[in-house]
Amino acid sequence: CGKNVLFICGTDEYGTATETKAIEEGLTPQQICDKYHAIHAQVYKWFNISFDHFGRTTTDNQTKIAQDIFLKLEKNDKIIQESVDQLYCEKCDRFLADRFVEGVCPHPGCGYEDT
Repeated sequence: CGKNVLFICGTDEYGTATETKAIEEGLTPQQICDKYHAIHAQVYKWFNISFDHFGRTTTDNQTKIAQDIFLKLEKNDKIIQESVDQLYCEKCDRFLADRFVEGVCPHPGCGYEDT
């Protein structure tokens, strides 16, 4: 063994799961993350689990690190730009994640019902 490691964990505050949980509980995404970050910290403490860093994706430091990584990738031509079709709700004026969409596939002849 003898390997030095960093044990890192945190709250991902930029996902669809956060948005859907916030809607379900009638809170903002920020409020839901504040709530569950604290709950998770208590659970880890109760189990005597500790991390070298227990962070959040909305901190200034996390934002700077993510932007620095992106800019380095972009500078080295490692970013690929592509276009994708995505469902959009005109009434809500927003793009929809797949978990917000229900019904039958709109493509003729498909008939897939688990959308």
